[in-house]
Amino acid sequence: MGALVLLGAVVMAALFAPLLTPYAAEGAGLPNMAHKLLPPSLEHPFGADEMGRDLLARVLYGARTSLLLAALVVGSSVAMGVLVGLAAGAAGGWLDETAMRVTDIFLAFPPLLLAILLVAVLGGGFSSAVLALAIAWWPFYAVLVRGQVVSVRRLPFIEAAQATGVSPLRIAWRHLLPNALGPLLVQATVDIGAVILVASGLSFIGLGPQPPTADWGLMIASGRQFVLSGSWWVAGFPGLAILVTALAFAVVGDALRAATHGG
Repeated sequence: MGALVLLGAVVMAALFAPLLTPYAAEGAGLPNMAHKLLPPSLEHPFGADEMGRDLLARVLYGARTSLLLAALVVGSSVAMGVLVGLAAGAAGGWLDETAMRVTDIFLAFPPLLLAILLVAVLGGGFSSAVLALAIAWWPFYAVLVRGQVVSVRRLPFIEAAQATGVSPLRIAWRHLLPNALGPLLVQATVDIGAVILVASGLSFIGLGPQPPTADWGLMIASGRQFVLSGSWWVAGFPGLAILVTALAFAVVGDALRAATHGG
């Protein structure tokens, strides 16, 4: 429940970021060199970055970027994975074999490595990061859905539906897919946190959203050079935001898994 409340706070902070800070323009990227590297204070609770921008405002706006990117990646991956996994599991035979061998090819690459290769081809930026991560992530959902579909495809209620003349497409969408929704929801919840971590890694090496967009990984990359000089807050607070958000999604996902599996 604590993690769920925390996630709700992060989502609300992202949605209402312009209303939660008097430095909305700085959160959107406007520099203020008069406040360069100011330490945390009552006026600037998180301090200011190397461009003098209020770091709390930047973290709030970074939540918008990270959550939107993760939601788009997971949503696209689920859509692709469901289509492939459902078709393969329901049809069986050569279609199942072909789809799973193609999926195995994608699974042979670690998601971050495959995303880096794709973004290097597509070019850096928000849209490229979303597309690259979605391509790297969909095989996991295809395997998950296919496994769930195969496990229920031969059960009596499916055979009864086939015997009464229900079309294969209707059986797939009305009977097979609903049995995969529970595990799918759990995996998607956990993966949002994982995608935030991987997307931050892309941003850290310059392949994600580009300046002046507020992005947690990009903020860590630009702030790491100031850590040894004592300005730890420039990279510290964005890093803490990533840690807390990813951990909260993981805890909520584990709780959902325990609930759907009876503890």
